Amino acid sequence: MSCHPFKSAETSGVYFHPPTRRAATESAAEKERLCLLKADISPDANKDTALAELGRDLEFPIWYGANFDALFDCLTDTDWQPAKGHVLMIKGIAELRSKDPDDFTTLIEVFKAAAETRKDAGSPFWILLDTPARGIPVFPEA
Repeated sequence: MSCHPFKSAETSGVYFHPPTRRAATESAAEKERLCLLKADISPDANKDTALAELGRDLEFPIWYGANFDALFDCLTDTDWQPAKGHVLMIKGIAELRSKDPDDFTTLIEVFKAAAETRKDAGSPFWILLDTPARGIPVFPEA
């Protein structure tokens, strides 16, 4: 049996996470005492709505400006949700990709940059997307 990815900050990153594995992943995050946060992007969301929904669902601080720079700042601020590490489960971004591929690409780039920054700092951080995207690997199973 292999080691679960949550056991090492080295596996931190942005991943496609099949919805069928959601319950098992939530249980694994809880077992590792990681802060698990979920965001649900509405099907009719545009960039501005999606960023506002992320801020609300991920419980960002009041100063969050609902733009890509503020998203990066909040995701890389380890004081935003003090914890041993974080698992973010993001649901519903497929519609954003179809409506505005450029904003979708920017969102993915922000997620990847934030995950890399946290990984470099040794702060465990995973962003799990319910939608596959180019350059985003599938979250490994334990």
